[in-house]
This record gives sequence, structure tokens and C-alpha cells, in this order.
Amino acid sequence: MTWRNTYFLPEEVSSHNTRGDCWVTIHGVVKNVSQLIEEFGYDVNLVNPILQEAGQDISYWFEMDGLGVIKLKTHLLPETGARVSLLPFRIPHGPKFEPDVNWEPDISTTPWWADEKYNVGVETVRPINVQIINPLIKRSATIKICFEDTVQRIMERYSVYNPKICTYIVKYLGNILNTNLNLIQNGVTLKYEDSVEDYIPTLMLYYQERLAPWRVV
Repeated sequence: MTWRNTYFLPEEVSSHNTRGDCWVTIHGVVKNVSQLIEEFGYDVNLVNPILQEAGQDISYWFEMDGLGVIKLKTHLLPETGARVSLLPFRIPHGPKFEPDVNWEPDISTTPWWADEKYNVGVETVRPINVQIINPLIKRSATIKICFEDTVQRIMERYSVYNPKICTYIVKYLGNILNTNLNLIQNGVTLKYEDSVEDYIPTLMLYYQERLAPWRVV
């Protein structure tokens, strides 16, 4: 699974909020910048602004061009033509804080905010709730998931309630769900008809002796 197919709830991102485990979100992309913090840790003035926003959305630091490229917000001083950052502080790979007419981005180095090596996933466009019932043990749980989660990912989230979830198949209204697809792709209703309120779908678990065609990883 690539980072483009890995989705996180906002609270999952916000839990990574320390110097040694620092995530941020930029225009929906979740980045693990712990390595960056370690690399530039010699200069607290560079890393402190990021650490103060650890686990948060820092999209307001950046803008996205028509090609989807993320760029640091800068502007030209009309008096001098110098390009300066709109941020009131410096960050790694950013321009000098003071006006510098000669500053240009270092094209030999991809700035961290545009470097995919820091990407770990995508923040969900909408968290939703789903009810999961195991009729064998008469147990029900309602869990929060990402709108984009595949059924396999949903079961991985549910595994905290049942570590042996890989021995179950999942059904909705009597139909076996394809674990490689999300709920919408499986035809699961997520909205009440003629209502803006979310509908909480109910998934049923059915035990089988052999392992289901997927495993919790």
C-alpha cells in the first residue's frame, strides 16, 4: 500500500506531536518530518515553528499552484524586488528571513514540504462511524473510520476488539464485501435519503474456519 492509499483520521495525525515523532498535514498530505527535525535540530529557530505545530495542519504556510505543486508562501517587496517569506519565522529550506534580492530556491534539493519521501498518507476528507456486529459472540462496536478506508483497513481498525478478525468474512445486507474496496465501492449506504445526516452502516462478521483472504498487518 502506498502513501496515496493510506488514510488517517485527524486525531491519528495529532497524536504524533513530539520531537521524535512529528507529523504535520499540508493540503491534505500527511508528512512524518521527524527525520527533518533531527537533521536541522542544531538550529532551534528553524525547527521550533514546526514543533509548535506538531500533529497539526500547516497548510496556511503554503500555497498550491495549478499543477498541484506545493510552494512556500512568499512575496516580492515592491521597493527592492526582493523575495521574502510571508511567514514571520524561518523554516528548513525556506528563504532567508531578511530581504534578499538574490535568493532563489535551491533546485538541487527538493524542499521538505514538496518531498514525497516524508509522505506517510492522506488525511481523510470525512471521518465516519460504522457499526460492526459479531453475532457469534453477540458483540457490537461502533468505530470511527476514514471515508476512504477499504474494508480491509476497517477490519484492521476493528482488530483491537478482536485480534482474530482475519478468520471472519464481512457482510452488508447479506452480501459479502470485497475487502480491497471501500464502503461506497461495495454499495454500502452512508447517507439517509433526503437528509444531510450520516447513516451509520452496520457490518456483520461471520466466522469461518479458514483464514479470510486477507490478514491484519
